[in-house]
Amino acid sequence: MAAACYASGASAENRAYFSFHKDPRLPECSAASVQSAVAGTLARAQVDYAGGRTITGITKIREMRYQANGVSPLARRYCRGTASLSDGSLRAVHYMVEENAGFVGVSWNVEACLGPLDKWRVYGAYCSTTRPR
Repeated sequence: MAAACYASGASAENRAYFSFHKDPRLPECSAASVQSAVAGTLARAQVDYAGGRTITGITKIREMRYQANGVSPLARRYCRGTASLSDGSLRAVHYMVEENAGFVGVSWNVEACLGPLDKWRVYGAYCSTTRPR
């Protein structure tokens, strides 16, 4: 079944998959596909959210926690980095990579928060929904 989800020759990092709790469940925080998804999250946000700024790069990436087989059966990887924005500023970015949260539950999805720019607290106070508890 998984073979039908990706074309032969596609990199393991970018393919859609059904994990069924087989490793690896999620890409690493520093994976190019994850960084692209983080930047895309902000790019798709309403212009007022980040004042029209976009992420041009992410550095100082580190994994804060990996949770699997806990209260939720879905694996989650919590990450933090420093985002370079299109206006030249640097901001802390917190993001969560979540298993089976992509379109119709296939593959993974990213939720990302730039704390100082989240004035409506879409992701809770101090980006709490994208940080480990």
